[in-house]
Amino acid sequence: MIVKDINPIRRINLHSHTNVSDGALSPQKLIERAIEIKLDLISITDHDTFDAYNLIDIDGLPLRILPGMEISSIHKGSDVHILAYGYDKENRELKDMTEMYLSGRRERAARMIKILNDMGMQISLEEVAEVAGSRELIVRPHIAQIMLKKGYVQTKNEAFDKYIGNDKPAHVHKPELLVPDVLKIIHGSGGLAVVAHPGKLVKPEYLDELILMGIDGIEVWHPDHYQYQIEEFTETARRHGLYMTGGSDYHGDLDSHNLFDVVPVKDIVLESVNKLYKEYLCRAK
Repeated sequence: MIVKDINPIRRINLHSHTNVSDGALSPQKLIERAIEIKLDLISITDHDTFDAYNLIDIDGLPLRILPGMEISSIHKGSDVHILAYGYDKENRELKDMTEMYLSGRRERAARMIKILNDMGMQISLEEVAEVAGSRELIVRPHIAQIMLKKGYVQTKNEAFDKYIGNDKPAHVHKPELLVPDVLKIIHGSGGLAVVAHPGKLVKPEYLDELILMGIDGIEVWHPDHYQYQIEEFTETARRHGLYMTGGSDYHGDLDSHNLFDVVPVKDIVLESVNKLYKEYLCRAK
Protein backbone atom coordinates (compact mmCIF):
# COMPACT_ATOMS: atom_id res chain seq x y z
CA MET A 1 0.00 0.00 0.00
CA ILE A 2 1.28 3.47 -0.88
CA VAL A 3 1.49 5.76 2.14
CA LYS A 4 1.33 9.51 1.69
CA ASP A 5 4.60 11.23 2.56
CA ILE A 6 4.71 13.10 5.84
CA ASN A 7 7.07 15.75 7.13
CA PRO A 8 10.11 14.00 8.58
CA ILE A 9 9.97 13.22 12.28
CA ARG A 10 13.07 14.53 14.03
CA ARG A 11 12.18 15.27 17.66
CA ILE A 12 10.75 12.24 19.46
CA ASN A 13 9.95 10.67 22.80
CA LEU A 14 8.20 7.33 22.51
CA HIS A 15 8.18 6.26 26.17
CA SER A 16 6.28 8.36 28.72
CA HIS A 17 3.80 7.87 31.54
CA THR A 18 0.86 9.92 32.80
CA ASN A 19 -1.13 9.91 36.01
CA VAL A 20 -3.39 7.30 34.47
CA SER A 21 -0.71 4.86 35.67
CA ASP A 22 2.30 6.05 37.69
CA GLY A 23 3.24 9.36 36.06
CA ALA A 24 2.82 12.85 37.47
CA LEU A 25 1.12 14.70 34.62
CA SER A 26 -2.33 14.21 33.17
CA PRO A 27 -2.46 13.11 29.52
CA GLN A 28 -3.51 16.62 28.49
CA LYS A 29 -0.68 18.24 30.47
CA LEU A 30 1.83 15.83 28.94
CA ILE A 31 0.66 16.76 25.46
CA GLU A 32 0.90 20.46 26.31
CA ARG A 33 4.47 19.91 27.48
CA ALA A 34 5.31 18.06 24.25
CA ILE A 35 3.91 20.93 22.17
CA GLU A 36 5.79 23.46 24.28
CA ILE A 37 9.16 21.80 23.64
CA LYS A 38 8.24 21.24 19.98
CA LEU A 39 8.35 17.46 19.77
CA ASP A 40 7.28 15.94 16.46
CA LEU A 41 6.12 12.55 17.74
CA ILE A 42 5.32 11.20 21.20
CA SER A 43 3.77 8.10 22.66
CA ILE A 44 2.02 7.81 26.01
CA THR A 45 2.95 4.34 27.23
CA ASP A 46 1.21 3.90 30.56
CA HIS A 47 1.63 0.58 32.32
CA ASP A 48 -0.86 -2.06 31.13
CA THR A 49 -3.54 0.47 30.20
CA PHE A 50 -4.51 2.64 27.24
CA ASP A 51 -6.99 4.73 29.25
CA ALA A 52 -5.00 7.92 28.60
CA TYR A 53 -6.21 7.73 25.02
CA ASN A 54 -9.82 7.77 26.19
CA LEU A 55 -9.14 11.16 27.81
CA ILE A 56 -7.62 12.97 24.83
CA ASP A 57 -8.38 13.60 21.17
CA ILE A 58 -5.23 12.91 19.18
CA ASP A 59 -6.63 14.42 15.98
CA GLY A 60 -6.01 18.05 15.13
CA LEU A 61 -3.00 18.48 17.42
CA PRO A 62 0.18 20.26 16.24
CA LEU A 63 2.19 17.10 16.89
CA ARG A 64 1.86 13.43 16.07
CA ILE A 65 0.89 10.84 18.67
CA LEU A 66 1.59 7.14 18.26
CA PRO A 67 -0.81 5.17 20.50
CA GLY A 68 1.24 3.16 22.95
CA MET A 69 1.23 1.10 26.13
CA GLU A 70 3.92 -0.58 28.23
CA ILE A 71 2.78 -4.14 28.87
CA SER A 72 4.18 -6.35 31.61
CA SER A 73 5.14 -9.90 30.68
CA ILE A 74 7.34 -12.66 31.98
CA HIS A 75 10.10 -14.79 30.46
CA LYS A 76 11.81 -17.57 32.41
CA GLY A 77 10.60 -16.05 35.66
CA SER A 78 11.89 -12.56 34.88
CA ASP A 79 10.05 -9.36 34.02
CA VAL A 80 10.03 -8.23 30.40
CA HIS A 81 8.29 -5.02 29.40
CA ILE A 82 6.88 -4.77 25.89
CA LEU A 83 5.96 -1.45 24.30
CA ALA A 84 2.85 -1.92 22.16
CA TYR A 85 2.42 0.70 19.45
CA GLY A 86 -0.40 1.41 17.02
CA TYR A 87 -2.90 -1.13 18.37
CA ASP A 88 -6.68 -1.04 18.01
CA LYS A 89 -7.91 -0.29 21.53
CA GLU A 90 -11.32 -1.72 20.65
CA ASN A 91 -9.80 -5.17 20.24
CA ARG A 92 -11.52 -7.55 22.69
CA GLU A 93 -8.44 -9.57 23.69
CA LEU A 94 -6.46 -6.39 24.29
CA LYS A 95 -9.26 -5.01 26.49
CA ASP A 96 -9.49 -8.29 28.41
CA MET A 97 -5.76 -8.23 29.05
CA THR A 98 -5.80 -4.69 30.45
CA GLU A 99 -8.74 -5.56 32.71
CA MET A 100 -6.87 -8.62 33.96
CA TYR A 101 -3.86 -6.51 34.84
CA LEU A 102 -6.04 -3.87 36.51
CA SER A 103 -7.69 -6.32 38.89
CA GLY A 104 -4.48 -8.30 39.39
CA ARG A 105 -2.50 -5.23 40.43
CA ARG A 106 -5.15 -4.27 42.96
CA GLU A 107 -5.15 -7.77 44.48
CA ARG A 108 -1.35 -7.72 44.57
CA ALA A 109 -1.35 -4.32 46.30
CA ALA A 110 -3.77 -5.59 48.94
CA ARG A 111 -1.47 -8.53 49.72
CA MET A 112 1.61 -6.30 49.92
CA ILE A 113 -0.16 -3.82 52.18
CA LYS A 114 -1.23 -6.67 54.48
CA ILE A 115 2.42 -7.70 54.83
CA LEU A 116 3.44 -4.11 55.57
CA ASN A 117 0.65 -3.89 58.16
CA ASP A 118 2.00 -7.01 59.83
CA MET A 119 5.40 -5.30 59.90
CA GLY A 120 3.88 -2.42 61.85
CA MET A 121 3.17 0.05 59.05
CA GLN A 122 -0.35 1.46 59.15
CA ILE A 123 -1.19 1.80 55.46
CA SER A 124 -4.55 1.16 53.83
CA LEU A 125 -5.47 0.11 50.30
CA GLU A 126 -7.79 3.12 50.11
CA GLU A 127 -4.90 5.52 50.79
CA VAL A 128 -2.82 3.95 48.06
CA ALA A 129 -5.72 3.92 45.60
CA GLU A 130 -6.19 7.66 46.11
CA VAL A 131 -2.75 8.41 44.67
CA ALA A 132 -3.12 5.90 41.83
CA GLY A 133 -4.40 6.78 38.38
CA SER A 134 -7.90 7.50 37.20
CA ARG A 135 -8.77 3.78 37.22
CA GLU A 136 -6.79 3.01 40.36
CA LEU A 137 -4.22 0.95 38.50
CA ILE A 138 -1.91 0.47 41.46
CA VAL A 139 1.83 0.01 41.02
CA ARG A 140 4.55 -0.23 43.64
CA PRO A 141 5.58 3.47 43.47
CA HIS A 142 2.09 4.32 44.73
CA ILE A 143 2.68 2.18 47.82
CA ALA A 144 6.12 3.73 48.24
CA GLN A 145 4.55 7.18 48.04
CA ILE A 146 2.30 6.47 51.03
CA MET A 147 5.17 4.87 52.95
CA LEU A 148 7.14 8.07 52.41
CA LYS A 149 4.22 10.31 53.33
CA LYS A 150 3.75 8.48 56.63
CA GLY A 151 7.43 8.59 57.49
CA TYR A 152 8.14 4.86 57.30
CA VAL A 153 10.92 5.55 54.79
CA GLN A 154 13.00 8.58 53.91
CA THR A 155 12.81 8.07 50.13
CA LYS A 156 10.86 5.98 47.66
CA ASN A 157 14.08 4.16 46.81
CA GLU A 158 14.37 3.12 50.44
CA ALA A 159 10.88 1.63 50.26
CA PHE A 160 12.01 -0.55 47.36
CA ASP A 161 15.43 -1.37 48.79
CA LYS A 162 14.09 -2.48 52.17
CA TYR A 163 10.50 -3.61 51.70
CA ILE A 164 8.75 -3.78 48.32
CA GLY A 165 11.52 -4.32 45.78
CA ASN A 166 11.98 -7.66 44.08
CA ASP A 167 12.68 -10.43 46.63
CA LYS A 168 12.20 -8.03 49.56
CA PRO A 169 9.98 -8.92 52.57
CA ALA A 170 6.77 -7.29 51.32
CA HIS A 171 7.18 -8.08 47.63
CA VAL A 172 4.41 -9.97 45.87
CA HIS A 173 4.59 -10.96 42.22
CA LYS A 174 1.99 -9.37 39.97
CA PRO A 175 0.02 -11.52 37.54
CA GLU A 176 1.76 -11.51 34.18
CA LEU A 177 1.32 -13.19 30.83
CA LEU A 178 4.15 -14.97 29.08
CA VAL A 179 5.88 -12.98 26.34
CA PRO A 180 4.46 -15.09 23.46
CA ASP A 181 0.93 -14.53 24.77
CA VAL A 182 1.47 -10.76 24.97
CA LEU A 183 2.93 -10.70 21.47
CA LYS A 184 -0.06 -12.63 20.14
CA ILE A 185 -2.46 -10.11 21.67
CA ILE A 186 -0.51 -7.09 20.40
CA HIS A 187 -0.27 -8.48 16.89
CA GLY A 188 -3.90 -9.59 16.99
CA SER A 189 -4.91 -6.00 17.74
CA GLY A 190 -2.95 -4.71 14.74
CA GLY A 191 -0.09 -3.38 16.87
CA LEU A 192 3.67 -3.58 16.82
CA ALA A 193 5.71 -4.97 19.73
CA VAL A 194 8.96 -3.32 20.83
CA VAL A 195 11.15 -4.55 23.69
CA ALA A 196 11.36 -1.79 26.31
CA HIS A 197 14.75 -0.89 27.86
CA PRO A 198 16.47 -4.17 26.88
CA GLY A 199 19.47 -3.14 28.96
CA LYS A 200 17.36 -4.04 32.00
CA LEU A 201 16.79 -7.64 30.93
CA VAL A 202 18.06 -10.05 33.58
CA LYS A 203 20.22 -11.82 31.02
CA PRO A 204 21.49 -10.21 27.77
CA GLU A 205 20.80 -13.40 25.82
CA TYR A 206 17.10 -12.99 26.52
CA LEU A 207 16.98 -10.37 23.76
CA ASP A 208 17.95 -12.99 21.17
CA GLU A 209 15.21 -15.25 22.51
CA LEU A 210 12.64 -12.45 22.29
CA ILE A 211 13.64 -11.80 18.70
CA LEU A 212 12.95 -15.46 17.89
CA MET A 213 9.51 -15.07 19.49
CA GLY A 214 8.58 -12.41 16.94
CA ILE A 215 9.14 -8.94 18.38
CA ASP A 216 8.97 -6.09 15.88
CA GLY A 217 11.49 -3.70 17.38
CA ILE A 218 13.95 -2.69 20.10
CA GLU A 219 14.00 0.43 22.25
CA VAL A 220 17.64 1.13 21.52
CA TRP A 221 17.87 4.46 23.36
CA HIS A 222 16.83 4.68 27.01
CA PRO A 223 18.40 6.84 29.77
CA ASP A 224 19.52 3.69 31.61
CA HIS A 225 21.47 2.40 28.61
CA TYR A 226 25.22 2.87 28.35
CA GLN A 227 26.56 4.09 25.02
CA TYR A 228 28.02 0.69 24.17
CA GLN A 229 24.59 -0.88 24.77
CA ILE A 230 22.91 1.65 22.50
CA GLU A 231 25.36 0.76 19.77
CA GLU A 232 24.88 -2.98 20.34
CA PHE A 233 21.08 -2.74 20.31
CA THR A 234 21.16 -0.58 17.19
CA GLU A 235 23.32 -3.13 15.39
CA THR A 236 21.14 -6.02 16.58
CA ALA A 237 18.00 -4.30 15.29
CA ARG A 238 19.67 -3.48 11.99
CA ARG A 239 20.91 -7.05 11.56
CA HIS A 240 17.47 -8.55 12.19
CA GLY A 241 15.47 -5.93 10.29
CA LEU A 242 13.70 -4.68 13.42
CA TYR A 243 12.35 -1.24 14.19
CA MET A 244 14.43 1.00 16.46
CA THR A 245 12.87 3.43 18.94
CA GLY A 246 13.89 5.66 21.82
CA GLY A 247 12.18 7.16 24.84
CA SER A 248 13.00 8.73 28.18
CA ASP A 249 10.59 6.67 30.30
CA TYR A 250 9.29 9.95 31.72
CA HIS A 251 7.22 9.80 34.91
CA GLY A 252 7.55 13.31 36.30
CA ASP A 253 9.90 16.22 36.81
CA LEU A 254 11.01 15.01 40.23
CA ASP A 255 12.95 12.28 38.43
CA SER A 256 15.91 14.28 37.11
CA HIS A 257 17.21 11.19 35.27
CA ASN A 258 14.25 10.50 33.01
CA LEU A 259 13.36 13.96 31.69
CA PHE A 260 10.59 14.64 29.19
CA ASP A 261 12.78 16.06 26.47
CA VAL A 262 13.99 15.41 22.96
CA VAL A 263 15.49 11.92 22.87
CA PRO A 264 19.01 12.16 21.38
CA VAL A 265 18.86 9.33 18.89
CA LYS A 266 20.95 8.94 15.75
CA ASP A 267 19.65 9.35 12.21
CA ILE A 268 19.40 5.57 11.73
CA VAL A 269 16.90 5.44 14.61
CA LEU A 270 14.94 8.45 13.34
CA GLU A 271 14.72 6.82 9.94
CA SER A 272 13.33 3.69 11.58
CA VAL A 273 10.83 5.71 13.65
CA ASN A 274 9.59 7.44 10.50
CA LYS A 275 9.02 4.04 8.90
CA LEU A 276 7.27 2.73 12.01
CA TYR A 277 4.93 5.72 12.09
CA LYS A 278 4.15 5.33 8.41
CA GLU A 279 3.31 1.66 8.98
CA TYR A 280 0.99 2.69 11.82
CA LEU A 281 -0.80 5.15 9.53
CA CYS A 282 -1.08 2.48 6.86
CA ARG A 283 -2.56 -0.07 9.29
CA ALA A 284 -4.94 2.48 10.80
CA LYS A 285 -6.65 3.18 7.45
